[in-house]
Amino acid sequence: MSTCLAQLFDVPSTEAFLTPHWPGNPRVVHGPLERFAELSALPELAGVEQIAAAFHDPVMVILPDERDESSAIKTDARTALAHYQEGLALCFEAVDRFIPTVDRWLQSIRQELGLPAATFSRSLIYAGKTGAGNFPHYDANANFVVQLQGTKRWTIAKNTHVVNPVDRWAMTSPYLPAELQGDNEIPRRMPADATTVDLTPGSALFVPRGYWHATEIGSPETLAINFTYSQPSWAEVLGAIVLRRLHREPEFRALADGLESPSPARAIAAHQQLAAMLEQFQREVAALDVRAIISELHA
Repeated sequence: MSTCLAQLFDVPSTEAFLTPHWPGNPRVVHGPLERFAELSALPELAGVEQIAAAFHDPVMVILPDERDESSAIKTDARTALAHYQEGLALCFEAVDRFIPTVDRWLQSIRQELGLPAATFSRSLIYAGKTGAGNFPHYDANANFVVQLQGTKRWTIAKNTHVVNPVDRWAMTSPYLPAELQGDNEIPRRMPADATTVDLTPGSALFVPRGYWHATEIGSPETLAINFTYSQPSWAEVLGAIVLRRLHREPEFRALADGLESPSPARAIAAHQQLAAMLEQFQREVAALDVRAIISELHA
């Protein structure tokens, strides 16, 4: 049986996808929905009403003002469906919690990508009507999209402004994440070299972490399932291991007291304590090796 990535992108093996595309090069493949036998046959994915019936968490209703998930409300499924009939788009978050087959796909793709078990992984379903969609933004996660119903136009472009972002950011946002501070050339529209991709039922799209993208629904109704994965950075892997090791020692778990105290005596004592802790911290880091880190990851 072929792997999930092989099915999604019509390649003979997982490696045939990974080598040219993972983690930073997009890929799109069109084909009949039936090629995803398990997913296409799920009764829970037959339509927005069926998804709402299977989903037992609050549903995100995306408001039309910013056409972005940063401007949304959460409500019960019945109210969400009423908003949907009014033309608002819906997002069902973490549907893998309620549909076992979706969870199997989510975890299988994660394993094929080589991402650790602790990776923040979710499967989301987006439902919308003609004219709905998202304004340009980038995400801090990798995104694998399967179009189930209707058509949706994606516009994507390489992000040359932020390399390996750790936060999501939308062009409509008045605030800049720390990664963008001081950049005077942050775009407020899609780059001129953006690529347009029209997804139809059976299309699969890989959008790498950090890629600019915007969407526009072109059919009366559309439905898509997304498999998304945070991508742990080397900083996060090493930082988590060091933090875990330091927290084993009572002195590192103690309150960092007095660092910014207005009392000179307390501040001096705190700075001296910090210097001593820094020496011990450096010894802990120097003692780490690859085998120890891998062992800790599996602990």
